Amino acid sequence: MSDSYTDQMSSGVSGISTRARETTNQAKLKITVIENNKIPYDESIKNVDRNLQNIIVETNDTLEKVRDEYQKRIDVQNCRSDLFWRVTGINTAAVTSGPGAGGIRNDVICTCTKLSPTYPKLENTGTGTSAIGFSTGALMWYTGPIGGGATGPGITTIQMGDGDPLVSAGSDFDAYLEPDNLHGLLLYREPYDRDVFDFFVATGIGTISQGSNQLTLLTPNVNLGIKTGMVVTPSSINVFASSQGNIVVGVSSTTMDLRPYSDILSVGSTSIYSVPVITLQDPAIANAFAPDSDGNYSYFDFSKDPDLISDEFAINPEVSPYAPQTISLLGDSDLGTGVKIKYINNGASPASQEWNKFLEGFPDPDLLPDDIVNVVEPNVGAGKIYYAVGFDQKPISVGGGDASEGDVRTFQGTTGFAQQAYASLSGCNDGDLNAAISARNAAEAALSGSNSFPEKITLVNQVRTKRNELNIAVWAYRTHIGNSENELAANGSFMSQMNSSPYKNLLNTGTE
Repeated sequence: MSDSYTDQMSSGVSGISTRARETTNQAKLKITVIENNKIPYDESIKNVDRNLQNIIVETNDTLEKVRDEYQKRIDVQNCRSDLFWRVTGINTAAVTSGPGAGGIRNDVICTCTKLSPTYPKLENTGTGTSAIGFSTGALMWYTGPIGGGATGPGITTIQMGDGDPLVSAGSDFDAYLEPDNLHGLLLYREPYDRDVFDFFVATGIGTISQGSNQLTLLTPNVNLGIKTGMVVTPSSINVFASSQGNIVVGVSSTTMDLRPYSDILSVGSTSIYSVPVITLQDPAIANAFAPDSDGNYSYFDFSKDPDLISDEFAINPEVSPYAPQTISLLGDSDLGTGVKIKYINNGASPASQEWNKFLEGFPDPDLLPDDIVNVVEPNVGAGKIYYAVGFDQKPISVGGGDASEGDVRTFQGTTGFAQQAYASLSGCNDGDLNAAISARNAAEAALSGSNSFPEKITLVNQVRTKRNELNIAVWAYRTHIGNSENELAANGSFMSQMNSSPYKNLLNTGTE
């Protein structure tokens, strides 16, 4: 059967035709012309993006130099330590002899721990009837005997929020592991600015445990358009065995307390939300926590399987060209893309997030009716870098030797509190460190005081705005194709029904 159906008869219902195929061909021709017209815009945007990205990289290099010089004090000069005794348990034991015999003592169990952006929450590893003073929601730092005597243990409790893991940034431990905000460019993308063969569907911050195939997304939006058969790719290539990602085999939901993630999510007072759970074909080979040990969050991109997609340009006319908007950190592979870019230095995680920009300032419909939280732009940044300032003393074992990460030592509640827990370290030669800090300060001052840097961002966004007009035109023609494909299918079904009708001759000739 031809597209016009004129091979059947030229009169009556059999003469009904559709111009859908002609519309499709004309739309494809228009798209080809527009895509060619976009080339000068694409190249000029990529050129400016590359220049801006180079400035960002050069600035961040000075932060990395400061980090490296701090680390040299630990690894080369041995004048600072990044290890400390963490209280991992309080053990109640009976005193059988000596001072306090017949009574009860509390022993402090410590593990030699390395400074880190995050620490796992711990349950008390001690035994007995009492664990007075042990905190599961904070980091307990054993600092040694009080006043050099046996009057009690020196324990400092460091509050690090109420999440799991505990997050060091913003706590009193900043004096020993100092966070600094990296610089970056945020990239804003919308459906209409993506290429014809870009199969991206959704993105989200997620968690998964090693050996599990259950991926939990930290978003109260359970309708992300994720379907079975889609490909999921993690921001960390170590999460799945295949470098090609994993396959979605199921989509469900569960309930979860999202309040610990208020630094990246807009959540209210309600503690429990429904979140998506994605069942994957293959189990993870590594953990993805929120956040990970480096302080950043893992995100997962979902895309259509290219093997299941035809080479048609068609788009469903009901799909929005503007939402959801995806916000991510601009990388080298992203140069020249997106609807706009923006400079950022807020220290937020670089995990990609998406939102509906048209709901900004309105109550989030995904949280109603349980909670009223106004929609705000997702908190995406360039991440943090951590300077291991370290301690001027190092943890030691019972015999006085250096303790290593993971070593366990128990300080007994009678005489053990008088034992030395640390040994002092010599002073540092900070000449190279101070030079690196000065270079960083100069680079950041040059960036913040530059007139040309923000002017270039404004300029390249102006060019993007003109290109956006072309991209939205391409999107419109692609929806014409989608509508034409629907029309072809509907007309084919109609003609099939008419041609199989017992009254076909009556329709065509007026006689039975």
